Amino acid sequence: MRPLDTFKAPEEGYLGTIVGDRVYFNNRLDKIHTTRSVFDIADVKTLPSVDIIYGYQDDPEYMYDAAITHGVQGIVYAGMGAGSVSKRSDAGIRKALNKGIVVVRSTRIGSGVVPPDASQPGLVSDSLNPAKSRILLMLALSKTHNADVIQEYFHTY
Repeated sequence: MRPLDTFKAPEEGYLGTIVGDRVYFNNRLDKIHTTRSVFDIADVKTLPSVDIIYGYQDDPEYMYDAAITHGVQGIVYAGMGAGSVSKRSDAGIRKALNKGIVVVRSTRIGSGVVPPDASQPGLVSDSLNPAKSRILLMLALSKTHNADVIQEYFHTY
């Protein structure tokens, strides 16, 4: 039996995805590519420092120590599956969060959504890959360090 493809456009892909009880839209035409975006970097000389740390089996916690020592303002965790975090990365992420560094969980697989999960530390990237998450986090940190506001940016953009 074939699943329903009601909202699939052959050239544009799916309108969105439902994961858990949240709807994730793939195309956000209302704000994303317009002058109505909240991001104005006309007077910004440099964007905040954000590193990407890739997660893998038995990944080392010292990568987070290096990022913290370097003085990054944000970290994007490129995890497996839905942004799943290993035990060592969990400890590293929590250490970074305790230092006031904003951490966003993303996924290094080809597609999919990273949904909120109370058992996993950090914010979630929605459907953005690690590279796009890094850019959005740099833009977000140029405006605020408020985790709730930054999370809403990831759900909006």
